[in-house]
Amino acid sequence: MNRRGRIYGVLLILIIFSLSDRLFADEDNTPRLRKLDLTPFQKSLDQFSETRAAEIEEQLRDATILDLQAALQTGKLTSEELTLFFLDRIQRYDEKLRSYIELNPNALSEARAADALRAKGIIHSQLHGIPINLKDNIDTKSPLHTTGGAEILLHHSPEQDAELVTSLRSAGAVILGKASLSEFAGALTMDPTGANAVSGAGVNPYHPGLEVSGSSSGSAISTTAYLTAASIGTETSGSLISPASQNGCVSMKPSLGMVSGRGIIPLVRFQDSAGPITRNVTDAAIMLEIIDTKAVAYLPLLNRDALQDVSVGVLRDEILWSSPPPLPWEFLSEQYTIMQRIDQGLQKSHARSKTIQLPSDELKSLSRLIFIGLAQDTIGYLINAGVPVASLADLRNYNEQQSEIRIPFGQLLVSYGCSLTGEFANRVGASEDELANQYQQLGLQLRKQTADILEKIFTENEIDLIVSLANDQSPLYATAGYPAITIPLGLDEDGSPIGVTFIGKQGEDGKLLARAYAFEQATKYRLNPGAPFRQIIKSQGIVFRISSPGIHFGNSFILTASSARHPEVRIRETVTGLISHIEARDLDQDGMPELFIFFEDESTGESLLAYSSDNQTLLKKIEIPKLTDRAEHRGKDHYSLTDTSLIRTFPLYSEDADDQHSTGVFRRITYRLNAMKFEQKDTTQSSGFDTR
Repeated sequence: MNRRGRIYGVLLILIIFSLSDRLFADEDNTPRLRKLDLTPFQKSLDQFSETRAAEIEEQLRDATILDLQAALQTGKLTSEELTLFFLDRIQRYDEKLRSYIELNPNALSEARAADALRAKGIIHSQLHGIPINLKDNIDTKSPLHTTGGAEILLHHSPEQDAELVTSLRSAGAVILGKASLSEFAGALTMDPTGANAVSGAGVNPYHPGLEVSGSSSGSAISTTAYLTAASIGTETSGSLISPASQNGCVSMKPSLGMVSGRGIIPLVRFQDSAGPITRNVTDAAIMLEIIDTKAVAYLPLLNRDALQDVSVGVLRDEILWSSPPPLPWEFLSEQYTIMQRIDQGLQKSHARSKTIQLPSDELKSLSRLIFIGLAQDTIGYLINAGVPVASLADLRNYNEQQSEIRIPFGQLLVSYGCSLTGEFANRVGASEDELANQYQQLGLQLRKQTADILEKIFTENEIDLIVSLANDQSPLYATAGYPAITIPLGLDEDGSPIGVTFIGKQGEDGKLLARAYAFEQATKYRLNPGAPFRQIIKSQGIVFRISSPGIHFGNSFILTASSARHPEVRIRETVTGLISHIEARDLDQDGMPELFIFFEDESTGESLLAYSSDNQTLLKKIEIPKLTDRAEHRGKDHYSLTDTSLIRTFPLYSEDADDQHSTGVFRRITYRLNAMKFEQKDTTQSSGFDTR
């Protein structure tokens, strides 16, 4: 099965044939129905220095929660600073990424309270003072809301927290806010995935054109983008594993019943489960230990040798052919490279692997179960929340009354669910109001069927672990209630993250975590969004340092300058495009260099940042002049430097709005620098591209 764009494997055919005209990440996002409110933190954010943010960023890059606790304990960091760091990044980046639906106005107060307790020697757990977020289908009492991403629940604040939230608060965790999600856990629409009416469509931090998947999209986006230390999401069928894989995260779908579902908006109560989304397996173990009702200490079980001599069954054919190869030889396909990474990781961790096959059993009723669950369980939650609907048809009609606001991405799956549940009721001879017993029977029947299939795979192949890709086997493990965990494999040839997924035996969550940890430590394939960039340029006694630490998106970088006569100056910039090259010149011949940073963007061409210096100050930004005549300009600029000039060259396009095409003519503008301002010297046009 193809792993891209899928939450429920059994729904793939339906979605392919039912997509509307909208494409995933290429269109403008919808407005938020409730803007993120940063006013409770704004004064503190305004006082939060760039230097301190950079220092914390350096500490965080490859840190586990254990590392953060060590820094908190030694005084190198406070919970308040860590919370401010994440809030600062949310302020900078989340309007683009849309990983949050709402912020907790008490987040800073909770962090300060954690610091005060630590000063008294009181530390509740490894999560004490650690800022995390929660998927917005997990109940949180006022002042927070729980919306499921739906307009109909926009003002819904449950009377009490979900049971797992109570556990997290007791452990001393700081709740940053609520993470975005595919509306109603992906049961409203999948065009695009990771979209909802309240916060819009989530964006993949690795590239806005990549799929985010869902339904725990905001949890995965915010975690990989360092907008939180970790997150709690939920899964019905692939909704933890798929977005984690697609966004470069670790995620654990626990055995059914290990984590309480009380206080979570349900989709299919027979298989729903909450679980952690983190940047590493250590953090997943810490998070699960807090929310697990079985009181298991997972952290001590983590062991680099946990895979040694373990019999592992690899679904090789499913991995190799999960997307069609460009050529008939599998060793030339992208999937072969991914398979090699898995094999190398298993070899390094000394597992005994063998190729296994899936049985031919089909799960024809899983899509029906999901839609009946939407009609029974999700609608049941809405009724208890007091909103004006009593059936799935009521929800469809309510949304259609103000479709632009309530269903900006449509409600294809709700419409289909209305039809399917009616057909099912007719087939079993029951009215839609009498579906509950049939629904329970179907849910338990499918759980037994899938559990029998997995048990057969484990037993007949004499294995202790199944290895698959992303959420390819979610119809099996999730429906059966078996545990699964995904570990990053790096990036595919399109620059998209991908994860290997281990499926364990029912109830063996600790062993599964330990084996995932062994694979992670043997491989360390995970890459942060954005390529790390560092360069030092020395010119005329000034040292310029440019660094981008590799946890950016939207391409942020830090620029510093210093000299024997000047104190160090540090600034942070966020730009479109990737740094292509950097030059230092003295265009105005005043003995002080200017720094030019060039950026490439495949859609808009080249852009430029320029900085000058004088005897008093370093890094004064020089504005690039705006074009006075833009009639034929459509971007695609190119910049170059001579000893004394800046040259801007771009193609001219026809002025006809209905037929915009290149005229084959290029305009060349030459600028001279005078008193830290660029002045246009001359303009020429030619039929060829010339930057001289």
